[in-house]
Amino acid sequence: MIGTATSLGGHAFTFLLTGVFSVAMAQTEPVELEQVEVVTTPIVDETRVDRLADQTSLIGREQIEALNAQDLTSALRRTPGVTISRYNAVGSFGGGAGGSVLIRGLGSSRPGGEVMMEVDGVPNYNAIFNHPLLDLMSIDAAESIEVSRRANPVASGNSFAGVNMNTPRARAEGVSAQAMISAGSFGMLSEKVSIGFKDERFDFYAGQSHRQADGHRPDSDGKLNNYLVHAGMQLAENWELRYVLNRTDNRAVDPGPETGSGLPQTRGDVYLTENWLNIVTAAWGYERAEGWVKAYSNEGKGDWLRRATSGNADAFNDYKLSGVRWREVLRLWEGSEITGGMDYDLMEGTSVSVQPGAAPQRKFGPEKFRLASAYVGWNHTWGSGETEVIPSVGIRYYDHEIFGHATCTQAGLVVRRGQSQWHMSAGRAVKFPGLDVAAFSVVAIPALGQSWRSLGPETLDQYELGWKGELDRSTTIELTLFRNEGKDRYVFVPPPPPPFQFLNIEIFRTQGAELMVTTHPNETLTLFGGLSLLETTPDDLPYAPEWSIVGGATWQLSSLLTLNVDGSYSSSQYAGSQARANGAPNRERVAAYALLNARLVYRLVDKDGHDRGEIFLAGENLLDRDYRYRPGYPMTGIGGTIGVRWKL
Repeated sequence: MIGTATSLGGHAFTFLLTGVFSVAMAQTEPVELEQVEVVTTPIVDETRVDRLADQTSLIGREQIEALNAQDLTSALRRTPGVTISRYNAVGSFGGGAGGSVLIRGLGSSRPGGEVMMEVDGVPNYNAIFNHPLLDLMSIDAAESIEVSRRANPVASGNSFAGVNMNTPRARAEGVSAQAMISAGSFGMLSEKVSIGFKDERFDFYAGQSHRQADGHRPDSDGKLNNYLVHAGMQLAENWELRYVLNRTDNRAVDPGPETGSGLPQTRGDVYLTENWLNIVTAAWGYERAEGWVKAYSNEGKGDWLRRATSGNADAFNDYKLSGVRWREVLRLWEGSEITGGMDYDLMEGTSVSVQPGAAPQRKFGPEKFRLASAYVGWNHTWGSGETEVIPSVGIRYYDHEIFGHATCTQAGLVVRRGQSQWHMSAGRAVKFPGLDVAAFSVVAIPALGQSWRSLGPETLDQYELGWKGELDRSTTIELTLFRNEGKDRYVFVPPPPPPFQFLNIEIFRTQGAELMVTTHPNETLTLFGGLSLLETTPDDLPYAPEWSIVGGATWQLSSLLTLNVDGSYSSSQYAGSQARANGAPNRERVAAYALLNARLVYRLVDKDGHDRGEIFLAGENLLDRDYRYRPGYPMTGIGGTIGVRWKL
C-alpha cells in the first residue's frame, strides 16, 4: 500500500486511520522502552527576540513533519503573520501567485523579492526574475526554518523580511541513516533517503528526495527532485570549515483557470526550473570574537514553456547569483557586542523569448548587476538576574553600480523582567531593482527603453512593539504591533505624457497586530493559537487578509502514539500579483476559507526499546472545503497520505 500511489477519498482515509490504530495496538510481545521524556511541541517551535530586538519564528523538523509539508509554502502556512499561495500539490510555478510567501502583506507576488529567501544565510533566488522561485527551496533540504518579520540592517540586507532554511548536518557520533516513503491522494508519491557520519573532526551528511503528484485537476502534475551534501571539518580548536551542495530540479504544469472563470486561459503552461547551490563557510569562535565568511554561488534555469497567453511562446532564462558574506561579532567589554561585516552580491543572467512561427526572438543579456554593502551594529546588556535592559543601534551602507547609494539605520530596545519581555524597534530597509527591470524592458515592453537606469531602491520604514509573558507556568502569550510605510515602489508609467518609462512613485502601508498563545494543559498535550489583524493601503495588496487565525494541537496519546492537528481560517483577500503598471487596480479576489488537517504517528521501536522510525497517516482538508488562493484555481479537496520512516 505504501509503495503504490493511491486515490484516497473520505471513506478510504477513515479506513487507513483505523488501520494505523490497529497496527499501534497489535504489538503482542511487551518490550522495555528506552526512557523517553514526553514533551509535546506546537506547530511553531518558538518565537524568539534577539539582542537586536529582532523577532524570529522557528519551525523545526518535527513541526515540518507534523504539518506533512510537501514544500516550503505548506511548511509556513500556519505561521502567524505569514500568508501563502499555491496552485498544485507538488512543485511551484510562476514565482508570484504560483508559489509565494508573504509576510505582513509584503512578499514575492507583488512581484519582487521583498521577502528574501535564504539557505544557510545566503540568498537563493532567480536573479533574472529578482524574486524567489519556491521550487528551488525543497523542504527536504531543511532541518529548520527561520521567519524574520522585518529587515534589520545589521542582520540582513536588500529585503523587507526574510525566510532562512537551515540545512541538516550529521550531529550524532558514528554512522546514521534513514529512509522514508509515502503515498496518497492525487497520485502523490514521496521518497527520501539520507546517511550521516560524525567523529571528532569530521561530519558528513548526504540526502536525496523525490516528490511527485498527478494533481487534482487535468494538467496539474508536478515533480520535484532534491540532492544535498553537507560536510564539515574541524580545522583547529576554534576553527571549522563547512561545505554545502544542493541540487534541485522541478517540473510543474499550470492547469489554468476553470472554464467559465473569465480569466485568460493558461492550461498546459510548463515550468521547468533547476538550481545548483554551493556554499563554503569558514567559521571561528573565541571568547571575545566570533564570526564567519561565506562564499556562495547558485545558478540554474527557470524556463516557461508553451505560454498560452503569449501565443505558445517559450521563455528560456539562465541565471547566476554569487557573492561573499563576512560577519564578525566582538565582545570587547562585559555586556557589549559590536557586530560588523560586509556583503557582496553579483547578479547575472540571460533571457530569451522564442515566438512561434516567423516572429523574431527577443533576447536579454548577458547582463550583470553588482551590489556591495557594509554594516555595523552595537548592543549592550544592563542588569542581570531579574531585570535586563538591552538597547541596540545599527547602520548599513549600500553601493549599487547602477542604482546608486542608500543608507539604512535601526534602533531597538529589549526589556526583560522575570518571565516578561518587551521589545521595540524602528528602522529602514531598502530593496534594489534587479535584472528583472532590464530584462522586462527588452523581452516584454521594448518601449520602456533604458528608463530602468534612472530607478532607485524601494524603501520601507518599519516600526514594531511587542510583549511576551506567562499567564502561568503552562501558558505563554505573545502580542506584537507593527507598522510598515513603503515608498518609491517602481512601476512603469504609460503615455500620455510620453515616454513610456519606469518610475519610483508608488507608496503603500501595512499595519496590524499578531497574537500568539501556547499552553500545556498537561504533560501530554500542547495547544497553540494565533490571530493576525492586517490593514493595508492601498487595500488591494494581494494575500493580505484583514484577519486570519491559525491553531494546532499535539497530543501524546501514549509513548508510541502521537496525534497532531492544525487548522486555519483566513478572511476574504485579494489575490494574484500587484501590477507594476501605474494605477492598475487588483481585481482578483478569493473568498474566506477554513482548513483542518491532522497527522497520526506511531513510533517504531526494536525489542530493546530503541527508536527505529515511525508509521504516519496524514489527512489534508478534512472538512473537504472548496477553497482557492487565486480565482479559477480550486485547491484539493479531502485527501490523505500514509507512509513509513525507518532509521537504519
